[in-house]
Amino acid sequence: RRIHIRYRGINRIIPTMNVAQIAGNMGVVSIGLGWDHGCRGQWETAAMFGFIPKEDGEKSYVTFTLKESFIPWSVSLNDHVAFEPLTCGIYFNSILSRDFWVREPEKYPKGYYGFSTKIRLNIFVGEGITFYPKREGDHIFKSATLFYEFGTTDIYLISRATNKYLKFWDIFGLSFGVKVKLI
Repeated sequence: RRIHIRYRGINRIIPTMNVAQIAGNMGVVSIGLGWDHGCRGQWETAAMFGFIPKEDGEKSYVTFTLKESFIPWSVSLNDHVAFEPLTCGIYFNSILSRDFWVREPEKYPKGYYGFSTKIRLNIFVGEGITFYPKREGDHIFKSATLFYEFGTTDIYLISRATNKYLKFWDIFGLSFGVKVKLI
């Protein structure tokens, strides 16, 4: 079921899915478009925008995420449901604001922070369950997948290595989402 028609030329830029996700170090809610690719459609790339609400009088922020997922196999439970026991991937996330920086501002001594506050590298593993319509042709979508992801960011891993008081489970986050693949 993961085999798809191969688009050629300019048609390759046409998105093949819509994605919505809650949490996951990319905002409280994130939405975007995605593409599945690879010889069996096992790879998925998504570009997403998220929203971080203001807390305690601070500003709210918009995030941008570029996410790459790998789904090595899918187990068909019946003609209309498949289980994806492993999804893994990596994504880069950025807060779209001048309050965050890629390089340290000159007001800090050189090497004071040693990392960007604007761009985060994230890794995740998860699972999904995909539902296929009972009759093709009557629906505007090919499939809908509910998924969860368990992941962490580069800065959390660094913090865990340098801070003995930070508990192991404190560096991980859980997110939930839905992917709707278009016909």
